[in-house]
Amino acid sequence: MAVDEADELEALVLSYALGSAPREERARLGRLVETDPALAALISEADEAIEAAAMGFAAPRLPWQAVLQQLEGARRFDQLVPSVATLFDVGEAQARALLARIDDPSQWLEGPGPGAWLMPVDAGPRWSGYVCTLLRLDPGATFPLHTHGTEEQVLVLEGGYRDDASALEFWRGALDVRASGTSHSFTALPGLACVCASVVGLPEDG
Repeated sequence: MAVDEADELEALVLSYALGSAPREERARLGRLVETDPALAALISEADEAIEAAAMGFAAPRLPWQAVLQQLEGARRFDQLVPSVATLFDVGEAQARALLARIDDPSQWLEGPGPGAWLMPVDAGPRWSGYVCTLLRLDPGATFPLHTHGTEEQVLVLEGGYRDDASALEFWRGALDVRASGTSHSFTALPGLACVCASVVGLPEDG
């Protein structure tokens, strides 16, 4: 393979893994992955590099140094825009605008608990009457014990947390679903601040 072709393939694979490739290119590459193990392995390697960089781990090995530039500012959430849009029942443009507010300290409300911050979210009609927020926990901070009035869905956007009772860990891209009536607390893992998107209803008597 010529150098130019290799560079072009690397750029395409990276944009595919980041979710920024045009829809037609994503569809074409998705079809090729099914029959090309080498391409599938390359995409898997790019995915791992993105996850490592996004969670504050060691910089990815070459040829994925471009991952670091792709993950600057709000662009680091591009891969998760469709998931955020689905969770909050909004369009992708609204989800992208919401994620762009994460790095603005003025958007966050302090609490509950030390090192915990909340940002209210104007979600879609599916979640009328529910509490929809972004949550940020400083590394080592604990979200206090609470009981879910309805099913709770938490999508991890950055960093990770450990459930204090089960010791299960949830990292970027994981969706943690808790049944109505269950209780738990959780603690942000070392490294980056943990940022999550959350949807939960209030207790009927709340």
